Order: sequence, then structure tokens, then C-alpha cells
Amino acid sequence: MRFPNNKISVKTIIFTIGFTVMVLSVSSHFYHYSSTTPFCVLCHEMKFVAEQGWKKSSHFENEDGVVAQCKDCHIPPGMVMKFWTKTRDGVKDVTMHLFGESDPENMNWEDLSQSARKKIANTSCLTCHENLTPKGSSIKTIIAHRAYIRMKDEKKCLDCHRREFHGKFKEQLSSGKTSLRDSGGNL
Repeated sequence: MRFPNNKISVKTIIFTIGFTVMVLSVSSHFYHYSSTTPFCVLCHEMKFVAEQGWKKSSHFENEDGVVAQCKDCHIPPGMVMKFWTKTRDGVKDVTMHLFGESDPENMNWEDLSQSARKKIANTSCLTCHENLTPKGSSIKTIIAHRAYIRMKDEKKCLDCHRREFHGKFKEQLSSGKTSLRDSGGNL
């Protein structure tokens, strides 16, 4: 292949390759960082959910010492679903933070939790909770989970498990026992 001006064309090709590698590297780093819990709690509304809810829930404090990260529940496994979910929820979260209600004391947490509950896939739960009838389980747990196994696609884990995830942060908001504001009333 012959270039009209070898010096310029080679420089252009080298620059283009270098620029592409840099953009892909930065994009990959941000893509992975944006799946971490520290990234998820950067916004004050999610920081409150993490500090007053998740860190006091069984998904953070439990006898096994296992800590579920935000991505474990909120990002489904599989590259296509992961990318779609991160894009959809990222755009929604940024839009709500910038243009919607982002004061945790005024947010409609019931609507938000119902919306989140619909989006969390059973596959996310089953990644950690593989054995649904472990030794020592109550008869109630065994019966419920066996029924779930029989109706696999008809029932969601979150149809029954409603309060285990972010603890009782909503009750703290409604009781006025929040530590969100400083003495000047700022978040």
C-alpha cells in the first residue's frame, strides 16, 4: 500500500492507534470503577442508603462475613445485560441527581424501591444464594424455596424477600433520626 506522503501518514496512523488505545483504556477503567460500591455511594442520596441501610443489613453484617457489593444485586451477570443495566440505570441516576429530587428526606423511597425491585434479576440473587435449602433451614424456608424452584420463571426472589437489602433506612428518615444535615441544614 502506498501513501501519498509517507511521513504524515505514518504519524497519523501511530497517533490514531495511540489515541484509540488510550480511549479504550480510560473507558475500560471507568466502566469497571463505575461498578464499585465506592462509586455508587458518591452521591449524597446513595451515601445515606449505604450508611444507614446496607451497612446495617444482613448483606453487610452477617455471620459468614460475606459482604454483597452494589453490583452483586443491581447488575445482572452476563456482558450484554450488565452493559444495558449500567447504561439504563446510570443515565436515570445522573438525570435524577441533577434534575430530579435528590434530597434523601424528600425522595419517594417507596416508588424507588418498587422500581429497583422490578429490575433486580433472580440470577443476581442466585449468584450468592445457590443452595436455597441449606442444612438447618426452617421448614418454612424449605417449603417456600422448593415452591420457588418448581415455579422458577413465575416467581422472583424479591416477591418474598423484601426487607433484607438496605435495612431500615426509610424508617430512620420518617422518624427524623437522620444524620444527613449539618448544623447549617446542608446535606
